[in-house]
Amino acid sequence: MIERVEAILQPLPPVERQEVIEQVMFHQGPLPPAELLRQYDEVVPGLAREIADGASEERAFRHRMTEKTGTQEFTLNILGLAAMLIALLMMLAIVAYMVAMGQAVAGAALGGAIIVGVIVALSNYRKAEATKLPAPAETAKKAD
Repeated sequence: MIERVEAILQPLPPVERQEVIEQVMFHQGPLPPAELLRQYDEVVPGLAREIADGASEERAFRHRMTEKTGTQEFTLNILGLAAMLIALLMMLAIVAYMVAMGQAVAGAALGGAIIVGVIVALSNYRKAEATKLPAPAETAKKAD
C-alpha cells in the first residue's frame, strides 16, 4: 500500500507532494483526532463539544438497542416454548380422548407422530437453519 502511494506521489514536485501528504488523513472511530476537533472549534465555537456529545449519544443508543434486542429475543424464545408446550398438551389430550373412546391404535399412531414432531421441533429450535432430509436423488447417489 505504501509503495503504491509513493509511486503516485513520485512525479509530483516536493512542495505539492508535501501538500498532498498533509491533506490526506485517516482516522477510525466515532471521533476525529483531537487536532481536527480543535480546528473545528476555532471555526465554529462549541462544535467539538457537539461532535463529542453526538458520539456519546450514538454509543448510548447502540447500547440501548443491543439490550432491547436481547430482551426481545429472550421473550420471543420463552413465548415460542410456551406455545409449543400448550400445543403439545392439547395434542396429548386428543390422544388420551381417542384412547378413551376405543381408538387405541389411532391414538397410539397420533401420539407417536406427536412425539417425533416434538423431538424434531426441539432439535431445530435454536438452529439458524432447520435440519433437512436429503432429496431422494441424493440418497440414491450415496447408496451407489
